[in-house]
Amino acid sequence: MRALPMPLVALVCHAGMTGCVLDPAPGIWQSRTEARNLECTRLSQARAHELYPTEVPEPAPRGHFDKTDALACQGRFLRLDERAARDEALLSSLRESVAEIVEEASNPPGFEEVVWHVDAFYPEPRVAGKIAVAARTELAERGRRVSDRVPLLAAGDIVVLGRLPAKEAYPLACARYSTLGALRQREALLGLMLIDARETELHAGLCLEGKWRWLR
Repeated sequence: MRALPMPLVALVCHAGMTGCVLDPAPGIWQSRTEARNLECTRLSQARAHELYPTEVPEPAPRGHFDKTDALACQGRFLRLDERAARDEALLSSLRESVAEIVEEASNPPGFEEVVWHVDAFYPEPRVAGKIAVAARTELAERGRRVSDRVPLLAAGDIVVLGRLPAKEAYPLACARYSTLGALRQREALLGLMLIDARETELHAGLCLEGKWRWLR
């Protein structure tokens, strides 16, 4: 079994800074192929310190002139030439797709106090994990309260839902989350999924207080 690559986390360079790195573009230190096989996420220094306290120092006191970001990079588990075409097409625009979905989901007034749960429904588990992480990160960057808990249904519910078309299954699952207490008041589930296996575009929906709303 191939081991997961360890993340490389560093502050992004600004003029006059030390102990930081430039964006991992191809150049003298690495080839274009090596750069393309890195997956990087740009985070605020505060969030990066929270996730990687030993690699990223605490931000400067409030009011400090410089605003610093951090870059968390990881070698792809599957290199570009090893990944299915559908997965590659979806992941290549994942950040933009997730940003649009989160904007639509969390924009209405009053959603600031909602606790957000995220689940991704995708045939390839590792890709599903990347989708969920991207959505949680986007929500957190927008100041939303995000939980790592994924609401679960009973085995019997899953069997029944698996026999239904997606357009019926997700609204019914949302109602069951509420009935079973898997989602409580002021808790929302953002679901991201493929509706058709031939597609390369993510669909998404929001479950809140037992009601499902398709976002795209």
